[in-house]
Amino acid sequence: MGKRKIKLFMLGLMDRIEQINAILVEKNKYKNKKRISIYNSVNLTKEQVNDTESLYTENYGKKIPLIWHRSYTAYTGNFDKNYVPELLYIPKFERYMNYNSNLANVLEDKNLLYVFAKNAHVKMPKRFLACQEGIFTDINNKTVSLAEAISSVSNIGECFAKPSIGTDSGRGCEVYCFMDGKDRKTGKTCEEIIKELGKNFVMQERLICHKSIKQLYDGSVNTFRIMTYRWHNEIIAAPVIMRIGKGGAYLDNAHAGGMFIALSEDGSLHEKAFTELEDSYVEHPDSKIKFKNYKISLLPKVVETVKNMHYSLPTIGVINWDMTLDEEGNPVLIEANVNGGSIWLFQMAHGCGVFGDKTPEILRWIGKMDKLNYEDRQIHHFGD
Repeated sequence: MGKRKIKLFMLGLMDRIEQINAILVEKNKYKNKKRISIYNSVNLTKEQVNDTESLYTENYGKKIPLIWHRSYTAYTGNFDKNYVPELLYIPKFERYMNYNSNLANVLEDKNLLYVFAKNAHVKMPKRFLACQEGIFTDINNKTVSLAEAISSVSNIGECFAKPSIGTDSGRGCEVYCFMDGKDRKTGKTCEEIIKELGKNFVMQERLICHKSIKQLYDGSVNTFRIMTYRWHNEIIAAPVIMRIGKGGAYLDNAHAGGMFIALSEDGSLHEKAFTELEDSYVEHPDSKIKFKNYKISLLPKVVETVKNMHYSLPTIGVINWDMTLDEEGNPVLIEANVNGGSIWLFQMAHGCGVFGDKTPEILRWIGKMDKLNYEDRQIHHFGD
């Protein structure tokens, strides 16, 4: 066996092990007692079961567990045979769509994302201080020493700090208020906090959102989660959701206790917002604003922005964007997530499958990709 074949064999073996692990992660989520009680609260009708099994056997080539269909139906009361189980999204669809992209790690790095955003002419929050592998850069992107880094942020006031790599769901994010070299909240010095943040982080302005977003809840930067995917050389935006903080929290992530809600194409909010484990609200518990028909009219502008950004990254198949609007109504890029997208957010909020009438074709494509070896998968992207 030649060196190239050995290399491909090993890469294929590692890829398969990673995929099996990803599948196990998704299955294990539904061993949670709360999740079990949610999907056990719904029994699908015989017709619903038959419709779902027909869709999957005719297009994917096999049946799939119905716990995801039952869970999503339990959340909204809406059944849709086109629901895509998480079992097929991260381990398969996302994995196959993003196989051959060297840009994935670039987008996942919050510091490197600034370079892309600048070239795409898309705004990001002002960056006061960045650290990449222990090297500091200031607000002017100039390399500075630790002492200069400390001095540069000692009186910036309120800011938001987060790890720039290896984080999700708001883990490691903190709000600080630096005055006279100390954080007013904890009493720690700038030097102590900078050292605690480690070798890879970004410290940025705490953004003030557009009034249409801020009115809902002003304690966090509430963001739109928009999934775009490349299909037959077209960039398609999935139905949009919005994540909103509550209860004094400064994070809007569902895993951090925030809520999420579906939006129509014109920016109108749907009737109910949900938390990760089934709590629902028809109005925000803090602002008391009713969600139904509340409209964020600038949403189409945000969707167009992310589609244009994705067109400039044609080698990436699927991206989950976190966006918001600044005070002036400009779209602002917060994060781009290439690995580990959350399809459940969209399907729980909207009560329908994320791919709509494209579901049969996408299932056929996933089934086709399943049968290919590692080398061949890398040349069959984006619905080809």
